[in-house]
Amino acid sequence: ARRVLTGFPGSFASGEEAVGNPVRAEIAAIAPPEQRLAGRDGPLRLLVLGGSQGARVLNRAVPQALAALKLDAQVRHQCGEKLRAEADAAYAQAGVQASVESFIADMAAAYAWADLVVCRAGASTLAELCAAGVGSVLVPFAAAVDDHQTRNAEYLVEHGAAVL
Repeated sequence: ARRVLTGFPGSFASGEEAVGNPVRAEIAAIAPPEQRLAGRDGPLRLLVLGGSQGARVLNRAVPQALAALKLDAQVRHQCGEKLRAEADAAYAQAGVQASVESFIADMAAAYAWADLVVCRAGASTLAELCAAGVGSVLVPFAAAVDDHQTRNAEYLVEHGAAVL
């Protein structure tokens, strides 16, 4: 191959062209932050995404962090079906109110609702965050092949769209 198409620049030493990742039309159609958040009032709207399988580290750490910070936030947490009871228990133990869901079918509505997203750093998720214009706290999956989620996350951090 003379050229490799990638989702993010810097994936290969040479011969690459970063073309981005496609996103669903409903996510691309989310109003930009200037419109979506204009005149917005109230507590922080925090969306936590563990992916379809859930992310045990997010299920445990986010409720504890919110309790320690005493943060006034509306929390919507997608935890994965197999980890639902664990996530419910973690929020109850931390004394934090949250809407805990195994799965979120309408991700466009969830992104449009959110002020901030805490999630893994898979390429598709990051493409959706960029399209929606939502800031994020990224927690890369430590066992990802070649640590690619950390490299994905670093690109957004370098461009002021996320913290790692």
